[in-house]
Amino acid sequence: MHIRTIIADDHPIILHGARVVLENAHIDVVGEASGGTHLLALLDRQPCDVVLTDLTMPGKGPDGPELLDCIRVAHPCLPLVVLTGTASPTVLITLLRCGVHGALDKAADFDELAQAVRSAAAGQTYVSQHLRSHLEARDLAHRATPASLSQGERDVLEGLGRGMNLSMIAQQRGRSPKTVSRQKSDAMRKLGLTGNHELHAFLRTYPIKGSRPS
Repeated sequence: MHIRTIIADDHPIILHGARVVLENAHIDVVGEASGGTHLLALLDRQPCDVVLTDLTMPGKGPDGPELLDCIRVAHPCLPLVVLTGTASPTVLITLLRCGVHGALDKAADFDELAQAVRSAAAGQTYVSQHLRSHLEARDLAHRATPASLSQGERDVLEGLGRGMNLSMIAQQRGRSPKTVSRQKSDAMRKLGLTGNHELHAFLRTYPIKGSRPS
C-alpha cells in the first residue's frame, strides 16, 4: 500500500529524524510543518493518507486538542498519529477517546513509528509499547480522568497551569500550604502522573478549570 504522510513538529531535528525513518520504511513524506497554523494550511493544499503530528507545538497556531479538533473538522476521515512527550495514561486515554489512530511517546523505537503510520492508514489503532506498559501497570484505562478530581484538586491544578507556585495558590485560596501540597499529590496520583515534568506536560495539553477564588 502506497502511503503519503505529512509530519508536524516544532523541532527541526525531530522532523528530520521522522522523515528519515519513514522514508527508510518506504512511506512517502509529502510535507512538513513546524506548527499548527502551518499544518492546517498544508493539509488544505497537499493530499495525504496519514498525519503524524506532535501534540504540543506552542506559539505557532492551534495546539494540543484544539489542533486535533481543527484537523478533524476540516478533514474528518484523515487518520491522525500523535507524538507526545509524556507517558501519562490520562493523556493517552484522552487522545484515544478523541479518535486518534495512533499514540507514540518520543522514546518509541523507530520501527514503531512506521508501524503506527501503517496501522493508521489501514484504519487500525496503534499505541507504542512504552505507553501501553504505563496503562497496564497502573490499570487506569477505566478510572483515571480529570473528572475524578475534587474541586480543591482542580483549583490547585488550575493555579499550577497558570504558573503559580504552591504558596501563591494557598494564599489565593485561603488554604494552608500543607493542604495545597496534599491536593496536588492526590491529583497527580489520580491522573497517573509521576513527576512535575509529566504534570506540566499534562496541564499544557489539558488545562484544568477551577472555581472562582473567593
